[in-house]
Amino acid sequence: MGRGTLYLMVANGVFLGVGYIIHFGVGRYLGPAEYGIFGVVVALMHTVNIVLTSGFPQGTSKYIAEDSDRTSGIIRASHRIQIVSSIVVFSLYFGLAEVIATFLNDTSLTPYIRVSALAIPVYAFYQIYNDGYLNGLRRFSKQALAFMATSIAKLVAVFTLVFVGFGAKGAIGGYALAALVGLALAWRFSYPRNRSKTNFEWQKLLRFAAPGTLFAVAVYLIMSIDLLAVKALGGGEAEVGYYASATTLAKLPFYLFLGLAMTLLPSISRSTSTNDVELTKSYIRQSMRYMLMLLIPMVLVVSGTSANLITLVYSSRYVEAGSPLSILVFGLGLLSVFYVLANIVMGSGKPTVALGLAVPLVGLDILLNVLMVPRYGLTGAAWATTITGFLGVCAASVYTLWRFKTLVNLKSLGRICLASAVIYIIALQLSLLAAWLPLIYIGLMTLYGGLLWLIRELKSEDLATFKRIMPLERFMGRDDITP
Repeated sequence: MGRGTLYLMVANGVFLGVGYIIHFGVGRYLGPAEYGIFGVVVALMHTVNIVLTSGFPQGTSKYIAEDSDRTSGIIRASHRIQIVSSIVVFSLYFGLAEVIATFLNDTSLTPYIRVSALAIPVYAFYQIYNDGYLNGLRRFSKQALAFMATSIAKLVAVFTLVFVGFGAKGAIGGYALAALVGLALAWRFSYPRNRSKTNFEWQKLLRFAAPGTLFAVAVYLIMSIDLLAVKALGGGEAEVGYYASATTLAKLPFYLFLGLAMTLLPSISRSTSTNDVELTKSYIRQSMRYMLMLLIPMVLVVSGTSANLITLVYSSRYVEAGSPLSILVFGLGLLSVFYVLANIVMGSGKPTVALGLAVPLVGLDILLNVLMVPRYGLTGAAWATTITGFLGVCAASVYTLWRFKTLVNLKSLGRICLASAVIYIIALQLSLLAAWLPLIYIGLMTLYGGLLWLIRELKSEDLATFKRIMPLERFMGRDDITP
């Protein structure tokens, strides 16, 4: 599972890097007007895609992980559901393109929205194969390889179509072409698979997928409400831009740790379906320990150097985003922990519980933003997300402790926090040029690792675990993990 997590974290890192390159490159090449069209339409496309690319792949992964002998039946059931749902969503989105464009006060967006609709069915089936079949079969290296290939194909397709003169339409169409590459690879990597003719009840998959999809929508809203509130509650164009830049950087830990959530769901599904209580507890304790070991110092260092980081990435014109970023990174870090815990809950067969944890947070986040943004501006929005994330972690932790009787060793958590606090204090004292920031980060994380070793939180057993996780020659191996 650790090796699978590493592969998927690397794949998510490639995905993020490609995303930044596309946005910066397209923005510079096309200019503000066309880039604005591209940004709005891609955001719309991603929002619609959530309906098809979240709950159904997770459900497919869960049931395949529980019993791989039923893989063929699960594949047939998921195909039926995804064909119907993708046709319905595509038809509505394509048919209502002009209505959506009118709602956004720009009817010229209509053809761009219709081009983006072409990506919907492709992404629907790509996600079913990659995040569903490959994840459920725990072929994590193949899943990561298909994910990275899709990201690289997206980079090539977008810039090729832009440079040959298709403009924003070409950039949007590049997303659909990239998904075709990912779908082809994921389909190929799903073989060999069980050929059993045993059918699987599609209603069972739908019962899991429906709350899973709503959960994904809820999490997406929690990550987006603060920016919308800044825009809706009186923020000027510059303030919205500052907060958008802070949000983009603060989301990095969340997307990096998606890999852990992806590997935990099928692993927990398998261990709970076989009633292996100790293995389930081990998955939870170790994954939370390693996640916090990486997440806590990452969040603290970004918070302590937020102004310099904003300047390095976006230029000194965005320096005012440093203050909200120093707060918001805690909120998105907490949301990362909440998301991982929620995937543990879903993996144990309780998607409605995960949904029940997320929905109240959406209402709370809206309320906090309405109360705090008019009074405190950008920092108010950042605090609203952070408070929401903290309460979400508290609720998910209480449920996990009650359900599984384990979470994380308190002594380990204390030592991790102590070592992280030391490098945070050092980060606060630094006032070097932003260009030195990458070297500063390397130095601080090296010091952090040394401190963990000195206080005996990082042990030889951990180094042995990392060594087993790291060998790249096994990346293309037939078996990704030992069951």
